[in-house]
Amino acid sequence: MSFFKKLVRGSGADEQKAPQNPQTQPVKPTQNKPTQQKPAAAPAASTLSLEPKQILLKQSLASKTEVLTLISDTMQTLGFVTGDYTKALADREAKVSTYLVNGVAIPHGTNEAKSQVKKTGLVIVQVPAGVTWNDQGDQAHFIVGIAANGDEHLGVLQQLTQVVMDEAKAKHLGSNANVQDIVQALNTNLAAGQTEEDFSNAAEALVIDEAGLHARPASLISEKASEFKDCQIRIRCKTVSANAKSMASLLTLGAQKGDTLVVSAEGNQAAKAIEALVAMINAGLDSEDDTESNNYTPLTTLPALTGVKAAQALTGKAASPGIALALQYRLTEKQVDVSREAGNIDEEKQRLTDALAEAATQLDELKARLQNKAPKEAAIIQAQKQLLQDEMILERTQELIGHRNSAAWSFREAIQDQIDSLSQVEDERLKARIVDLQDACQRVLAILSGEQTQQGYPEKPFILLARDLTPSQTAGLDSVPIKAICTELGGPNSHMAILARALGIPALVGLGDGALAALENGTPAIVDAQGATLYSAPDAAGIQAAKAAIGQWQEMRKAEDAQKHEPAQTRDGHHVEVVCNIANPEDSAKILGQGGEGVGLLRTEFLFEAAPKEPSVEEQMASLKAIVNELGDRQIVVRTSDIGGDKPVQWMNMPHEDNPFLGIRGLRLSMQHEDVFRRQLEAIYRVAAWQVKEQGSTGLHIMFPMIAKLSEWQWARDIAELVRKGLNAPELPLGIMIEVPSAVLIADHFAREVDFFSVGSNDLTQYTLAMDRLHPQLGKEADNYHPAILKMIEATVKAADAHGKWVGVCGNMAADPNVAALLVGLGVKELSVSPSNVAAVKNIIRAVSYDKLKIKAQKALEMGSSEAVMALYRNHDDLV
Repeated sequence: MSFFKKLVRGSGADEQKAPQNPQTQPVKPTQNKPTQQKPAAAPAASTLSLEPKQILLKQSLASKTEVLTLISDTMQTLGFVTGDYTKALADREAKVSTYLVNGVAIPHGTNEAKSQVKKTGLVIVQVPAGVTWNDQGDQAHFIVGIAANGDEHLGVLQQLTQVVMDEAKAKHLGSNANVQDIVQALNTNLAAGQTEEDFSNAAEALVIDEAGLHARPASLISEKASEFKDCQIRIRCKTVSANAKSMASLLTLGAQKGDTLVVSAEGNQAAKAIEALVAMINAGLDSEDDTESNNYTPLTTLPALTGVKAAQALTGKAASPGIALALQYRLTEKQVDVSREAGNIDEEKQRLTDALAEAATQLDELKARLQNKAPKEAAIIQAQKQLLQDEMILERTQELIGHRNSAAWSFREAIQDQIDSLSQVEDERLKARIVDLQDACQRVLAILSGEQTQQGYPEKPFILLARDLTPSQTAGLDSVPIKAICTELGGPNSHMAILARALGIPALVGLGDGALAALENGTPAIVDAQGATLYSAPDAAGIQAAKAAIGQWQEMRKAEDAQKHEPAQTRDGHHVEVVCNIANPEDSAKILGQGGEGVGLLRTEFLFEAAPKEPSVEEQMASLKAIVNELGDRQIVVRTSDIGGDKPVQWMNMPHEDNPFLGIRGLRLSMQHEDVFRRQLEAIYRVAAWQVKEQGSTGLHIMFPMIAKLSEWQWARDIAELVRKGLNAPELPLGIMIEVPSAVLIADHFAREVDFFSVGSNDLTQYTLAMDRLHPQLGKEADNYHPAILKMIEATVKAADAHGKWVGVCGNMAADPNVAALLVGLGVKELSVSPSNVAAVKNIIRAVSYDKLKIKAQKALEMGSSEAVMALYRNHDDLV
């Protein structure tokens, strides 16, 4: 694939995020009758006008540098960019030549320089005599400089693609074309877009993973696709296609949750390959639990340091909780020198094969070490290993070696091609995978060059400072005396951050490019993740404050771990149940080990999302029995399927909804599929009957989601009773989720009939504040401290108390120790959290007085803003 095609496709990431076409329905794969090939969607016509002042004709320039300077100066004059944009253009050229073909080049700035772009614009320079553009000696005559902030330039670029492939037209544009010729050539409205066609044998799959098609799912797909050696496999997301055997190529799709993918193939194993991949994608590929180590959770009971004086104080983003005091050590970046000169072609190919094998062995050893401390995160290293077998990367490397280039230079260029494609994707999580490509590349290059890959670290405790850390570098820190990590680049959801959390290493990221360069090794430093600040060379008072905070943190961790099996009882004797949210049988094994007292929410969607068809009653029973066998007769609240909204299910053929969160989801969907609902209830009641017979009692409860009206609850209750009587099963407590404001307003009526309430704080917050909790800009605004949410919960508790019923909270807000204290003060009887949060929540409840919690909660209800409530709960001295 040409560089230009990759640029245009990669830049279309914004378009990929558009809502699905209402006419596009997922279909089940079939070997005999493939789905109808969909035509590629036509891109929008060019929305970026070209004016004569943007076109500089017949320029006499001696070098590429002069061209880039002229483009930068013109862009600044026209108001496209702020400051000197020459460096941004030159930095891009240093990474990869922007020369296309037939004398045309398209210089553009790096992603790091996007902040300089005020508005998207082009500057065209015509150089009839030509300038040398790259090491191959290609002469550029028609240069299109790009300052891009959105996707308005894509129409012009796609039109340019058609023009430059015509050698005569390209030559005319670069030599004697006038302004009108150029405007006409590039401002023409576009017809149908271009994409690689699907193969004739094809089927659709639906992306159900929360984070879309990121590194782990992409590695699993490419690994499975590579098993079908006798066929070509392609996956398309809207108008972008990818080689299914290439993890790097799959990442450039930018596929999000809810996107429909077309899987097509040709060759002897085409039908089997399609069936296997469609089943994988539909079942979900992401094993990450977003309530565990993949989200940063601050230690809310440990306050940030204040008043620390230091030679330098740098603020970034907290990526892993904790606090550290040690001497700082700055990691020096080592770049492997690569020669392009090659020896014998066959020998270079063999050197590559041997280096890839050695790199795979090293990664296996690293994964095995990580498996003991962070088994789930070890999959990150497995994804890196998959990059070493990436079909597109290896094919490109072999091609370059065939042109008498060295194995090292060829592998680096092939990796860079994929980095350039991925850098154009707008999804920051996918863009963060660039570091995985760079990591794999450096490992192989080091082996090929014979350089030492192991980094030497101090033998005494240290704080690691680095521009960035690769996943394998982070994983390798498990055996050194590191106290914290600080990086100039990266984000809280990078693989480095995930691994740091798993290894229990406090970490800050995003301190700023170059911010750490002047810090000297051996200088004392404090890393305060609570305040997201690095203090280099702090004063004596600051060091003492840090030592005190570290002691407090260590005591908290010891106390939490030592007492996690003790009941959550306040200082004045009030007991609160702390139970767990789980999403599959495997999670149940963690509950008792972490001190959980049962299950407050079993999300049964796993039974339906992961199946190619409706699971049988027996299959559902088997999963429930596995959980019951683990927990005995402890409470297990089974929520009937909350499908819909952000949780579509392939086999139900659910229609597209413009606003699925306000559509057919939860119990509304069950009412439309009563037979499916009855079978789920049958499985629950049959397991209850079995448990009573085998063990004498059962702790199973049933809870119905998304109840907005009394009639909905009564319908569900009556169906449940009919199923129970038909099986002669024991009666089980029946409750409802409180997640719709209308349910709060008539909670008094519900409380007369239900056995319990469970507040789903995520959806209750979303519906109360009219803010999509998955929206990238608004999600952080939908906070748990909003006074309106607190009043909703207070009203629910009052209604329940009046009728002798109990209220639990099973949303994310219960996992924050500060909010947990607030909820208990409001009268909530049960908190349901992730197993990893049990110890911390129990610890704060045991440290405070219930009577004082109630007084403070009443003060919170009088506040008018989230900020005021947060400030109220920053200090717990008044609760003891």
